[in-house]
Amino acid sequence: MTTFSKSPFSSVNVSLEYNVTENIVHYNESQNENTFPDNRNIISLINLLICLPGLVGNGIVIWLLGFRIKRTPFTTYILNLAIADFAVLSNEIIRDIFSLLSWINSNFFPVYFSFLSYDIFMFTFTASQYLMTIISIDRCVCLFFPLWHRCHRPPHLSTAVCVIVWILSFLISAIDLTLLFAGYAIIANVQFVLNAVVCLPIMCVSTTAIFIKFSLRPAQKKKGKLLRTIWLTLFFFLLLAFPLTLVEVLSLFRHTTEYSYEYGYICVFLNSAINPMIYYLVGRDKRARSSKRINKVLEKLFKEEEDCRENQEI
Repeated sequence: MTTFSKSPFSSVNVSLEYNVTENIVHYNESQNENTFPDNRNIISLINLLICLPGLVGNGIVIWLLGFRIKRTPFTTYILNLAIADFAVLSNEIIRDIFSLLSWINSNFFPVYFSFLSYDIFMFTFTASQYLMTIISIDRCVCLFFPLWHRCHRPPHLSTAVCVIVWILSFLISAIDLTLLFAGYAIIANVQFVLNAVVCLPIMCVSTTAIFIKFSLRPAQKKKGKLLRTIWLTLFFFLLLAFPLTLVEVLSLFRHTTEYSYEYGYICVFLNSAINPMIYYLVGRDKRARSSKRINKVLEKLFKEEEDCRENQEI
């Protein structure tokens, strides 16, 4: 009999005992009456207010890039990122609805749902993290090696990379869930250490390089909005998505609290929801008297993909 305790992502503080031989899970709720249900329900409502607009925005991006706009190697990455963010937000919406309903009826929250919800989150969040890392690398290559990016880049590289990202993310989340069921929650956190060691430095260097390269451009060549959009997306990803990684790494040393986990997850959901807003705010014409519909703005923005021929003159 092994004991597993991982409460930050569940709707209540739970301790689960998993008997491998009999394949039985005993679900014991251990909740603080002073903090639950009030604080838990407030957090669930905040998450819903964040996730619902983001779900609509990412849905529009998926619809445009999937069915309306001719796909390019770069927009393939954006499409897959929108799919990952859409999955993160929809999973959280379902979890929060279950959480609110479980306040009315404590038996409503299924025993396995917390595990399944956490595994889906890890799968989609890991995919979005890897995709953002790849996007940052792709934009740096386009800026600093435009000739290779335009002429020698394999035509199906984006599709192949996205497939590899989804497969790798699924394997990581499956291993994570297996370790959690086996009672090795600390080992499962090692993947956040790898994210901090590998993804974070790459994205920091890439984001800084893109900012410097864009700042050195002549004024007439700073009109391209897509590069500015990608830089802001990377910046907010570093600002909002990596606090959770930091919390998970610090948890290895017992330097975290339940509220730090909640803050980390809220930041992740906010990051997944904010990307379509960035696309719209940067892509719209500020001089126009009337605001265009979001689908028109996004369609114009993604059709304006950075032309690497322009970069050859820099």
